[in-house]
Amino acid sequence: MTQPITFNKYIASIYRQSKHDFNEQIAALDLRATTGDLLLFVADHPGLTQREIAHQMVLDPSLVARDLRALTTKQLVERTPDPQDGRAQRITLTPTGYQQADQIRQVMGAWWQALFAATPQANAQVTGQQLAAIYQTLQQRQERN
Repeated sequence: MTQPITFNKYIASIYRQSKHDFNEQIAALDLRATTGDLLLFVADHPGLTQREIAHQMVLDPSLVARDLRALTTKQLVERTPDPQDGRAQRITLTPTGYQQADQIRQVMGAWWQALFAATPQANAQVTGQQLAAIYQTLQQRQERN
């Protein structure tokens, strides 16, 4: 079995390279890859609060707040008061936000497709299922804490 420290090396390297490449490819959208991740998450989970987004994405709430402010300024997300909690706001994308999320999704999809095409010994479907299982385990662990 591969040593766990090797997993960290691989995961970190894949993450850094993907973010570098995404930043180059989405530069015209005036977004960074990490902000693009947030945009995609909101597209897939509309109506969550800022706190729920931070929790589910396992991100520091202050970083989510900063990025949401930037996306709001760019008119890509909008906040609406939560009718059940006047202090909370529900986060959704604007029509322009959905357009940009679609563009980011296409860039990411093409990147991963090219990576798996260049790595024939890796199976995208199997890798996706295995990562989803690991992610689910981490989510369950986080919910218990």
